[in-house]
Amino acid sequence: MKLQLENIGIIKNATLQFNGLTVIAGENDTGKTTVGKALFSEIRQYKKVSSRFIFEEKLKPRKHFQPKSGIKFSPENHEVNFPIFIDTPDFLSKFNYLKNTLVLLQQDGLNFTTSIEVTDLILRISQPKVLTRSNKYFNNIKKIIHGEVFYDSSNDDIFYKKEGLSNKLEMTKTSSGIKMFGFFQILILNKSLTQGSVLILDEPEVHLHPKWQLKYAQLIVSLVKEDIIILVNSHSPYMIEALKKYGTLAKINMNFYLANLIGKQATIEEVTKNISPIFEQLSEPFETFDEMDSQVLQGG
Repeated sequence: MKLQLENIGIIKNATLQFNGLTVIAGENDTGKTTVGKALFSEIRQYKKVSSRFIFEEKLKPRKHFQPKSGIKFSPENHEVNFPIFIDTPDFLSKFNYLKNTLVLLQQDGLNFTTSIEVTDLILRISQPKVLTRSNKYFNNIKKIIHGEVFYDSSNDDIFYKKEGLSNKLEMTKTSSGIKMFGFFQILILNKSLTQGSVLILDEPEVHLHPKWQLKYAQLIVSLVKEDIIILVNSHSPYMIEALKKYGTLAKINMNFYLANLIGKQATIEEVTKNISPIFEQLSEPFETFDEMDSQVLQGG
């Protein structure tokens, strides 16, 4: 798949390819999230379906599909499922509140704006479990977080069951890192993440210890091996290098991009063949530390 953006949000221009793992690195406010949301929106609109059918129908080419002005989306004969956008673990803590608030607002006919990424994710998370807990990816995550994050349909909410504890815990009592892995456990078992899925992860490392960033990157690469298309927006050198190394070992298709702010607009350039510019940009804080150390020595 190919996505071209011109004068969309802060982005002046960008052309990105999605055929395995795509990574966009860059500082905050350089258009990374804009790309993720544009990709989500364009795939979702590629074939308009009512929400009750989004889990059964796949997107296929339509002659009359018209992308938004400034955006060119080319599926290039990819057959993909509906996209999934994940940006914050707080979603799982507020799941019941978000879902029931939306239901009440719809019943009362009230106008309340909620992003389509959130409403779609509510529907995804609410799906019944299809696979068993013997699934290898589920169990790999279970070993990392020492338990299971699951959707309880009887309470219409998300819980965490820690190994060795008899009671399930509310998500407000669990760490952000556990929640980030928990998304995967739920979506894998209900088959929302399957061949042809498109997963968009917006700066997942923000909520993960560096050690878990490597585990998370390894899991992402494993899912790409299962023909899941994944976009990761990141500004973590740990996450980016882990994705590069695990991806190289797994021999998956990878595309790396660097987002830069020039004046008041951002450009996104491909750096797949040489990702060193990414680390040069992300190493700037360490240069600041070196300058501070020099000032301390000179002052001493």
